[in-house]
Amino acid sequence: MPLPALSPPVGGRSIAVAALQRADVIVSTTNATFSRAIRTASASVVSHAMIYAGNGFVIEAIGSGVVKRPLPAAVGDASLAVAYRHRQMTEARANSIVNFAEQQISRGYDVTGIIGQAGYQLDRWFLCRILEVRNCESRAQAANLWMSSAGRFFCSELVAAAYRQAGVPLVTARSDSASPQTIVEVAASGDLQYIGHLVS
Repeated sequence: MPLPALSPPVGGRSIAVAALQRADVIVSTTNATFSRAIRTASASVVSHAMIYAGNGFVIEAIGSGVVKRPLPAAVGDASLAVAYRHRQMTEARANSIVNFAEQQISRGYDVTGIIGQAGYQLDRWFLCRILEVRNCESRAQAANLWMSSAGRFFCSELVAAAYRQAGVPLVTARSDSASPQTIVEVAASGDLQYIGHLVS
């Protein structure tokens, strides 16, 4: 599924960091092998998600765990980086989202969870779209999401968990069911407003 505006030449807009607000979601991708593998496994155009924390910083879950670092460092290798804002965002919700994410800093990366996430996305696609099995969503979750590690996060799991606890869940299922592509799908459904491209 394409982004609402996959690149500025086809209707999007390039933005500077000043256009961002706290709790905005940024999805991105690179040309690295791991990024390509994630995009392939999840049939996605993006492979990473992070939360804008304000003052030029993001909070994200990467291989070393949950970190807070400057946005330029986070998207330095990106071939695409797009920002979204929840249509029901308030200052209180933004603070709650960022505060939750900050409390997770130094927690480990959910390696087993990302493996389960990949299996979930593949099973969901096969059971729901190919076989059209009843209760396909719950079956795919039961078969794969048990692998997640409590207290650890992969990138989109952190974003989904932060939004859920603030009262604006991005997914109806568990937070570890969210992939970066899920965020793109939420944007396409209208809950997230496209802000612009930081990298295109």
